[in-house]
Parts: sequence; structure tokens; C-alpha cells
Amino acid sequence: MAMDIRPASALRTEYSDLAARSRATGQPIYITKNGEGDTVLMDLGVYTRREDELRHREAVVQHRAMVLDAEINRLNGAPACTSDEMREKVRQKFAQARQDLNHV
Repeated sequence: MAMDIRPASALRTEYSDLAARSRATGQPIYITKNGEGDTVLMDLGVYTRREDELRHREAVVQHRAMVLDAEINRLNGAPACTSDEMREKVRQKFAQARQDLNHV
């Protein structure tokens, strides 16, 4: 589908039609001012889904970076533990936190 590009003046005169078109197609409408790109008009639902997807992708990239960093540290000799050892450490932390809460 070709890009839908409209001048800013169309917002004043055709807003309802532009908004309906964006909702119907799920595509953004690019608004120009003085012949240059200025803003984008898009359906709120589409925008929200895109933002959610971006946040998800960003979280995945951050997670992968943390895993890669941990693996590099392990390969460089940093202390490591098995999943069973880590699970036990987590259980101990939770048990300690519960004890601390019971003494408050």
C-alpha cells in the first residue's frame, strides 16, 4: 500500500475522513507542513499495539544482552553455579525474607 501523505491543512478540513481512513486501513497518514514531513496521524489501537510490540522487543533485547554478558563473564572465569544451586539460593533468600517479615 502506498504511503498516504496529506498537507497539514487537510487536518482542518478533512480530519474525520482522515481518521476514519486510518482506522479502516490500520495505516498511518503522514502530515506535511510547508512540504516537509511533520507528524503522523494513526489509529490509537494500532499505535498502542505498536508501542506494546516495541516495549516487548526492547525487553527481549535487554534480556539477551544480560544473558550474553553473563556468558562472557562465565567464559572469563567468573564464578558460576548450576540451576539447582541457584534454585536453592533463591529458596534461601525467600525463606530469609519471610523470617524478616515475621519479625517486623
